[in-house]
Amino acid sequence: MFIASLIGLPIPLMPIQILWVNLVTDGLPAIALGVDPPDNDIMSRAPRGKNESIFSQGLGIKIIIRGILIGVCTLIVFTFNLKYYNGDNVLLRARTMAFATLVMSQLIHVFECRSERHSIFEIKLFSNMYLVLAVMVSIIMLSIVIYIPYLQYIFKTVALTFGDWIEVLFFSGAISLVVSLERYIKKK
Repeated sequence: MFIASLIGLPIPLMPIQILWVNLVTDGLPAIALGVDPPDNDIMSRAPRGKNESIFSQGLGIKIIIRGILIGVCTLIVFTFNLKYYNGDNVLLRARTMAFATLVMSQLIHVFECRSERHSIFEIKLFSNMYLVLAVMVSIIMLSIVIYIPYLQYIFKTVALTFGDWIEVLFFSGAISLVVSLERYIKKK
């Protein structure tokens, strides 16, 4: 939001959309992460020092970098759709695309949070069905505010096409690919 204002763009998300993002991406997925099985190699690792912060071993930097990546991808989608889309409701569509990208990025990111060392491709996707169900419910909740006309009016969204979702998923998934590549390089 701050960077968009600095470069002279309209605000990418409405306040109600930001609240919805927090509701959809933080609630159920966070609870489901609490019952996630531990990494198989957890007992072979040295324990953390008793005075060591939870953000030690680079976790704080990882959180900042991933947050920046999610923000940048969301802003790219917003700017691209604002500048190059030629249909009706350009601003509403660009905001809806940014909204969907932000939510999907965070929902994909929740799978990365399952392990500090293993990539999203190394962890069995269905080993935590609660998380899978929580993410599915969150996607349904996102779809509801994008496709139900009454909620479109409240949330200032427009219906997205299949091609729009491809763009959203590409930018949302790009972050996971970068993070997985970084984890792979670190292991090697």
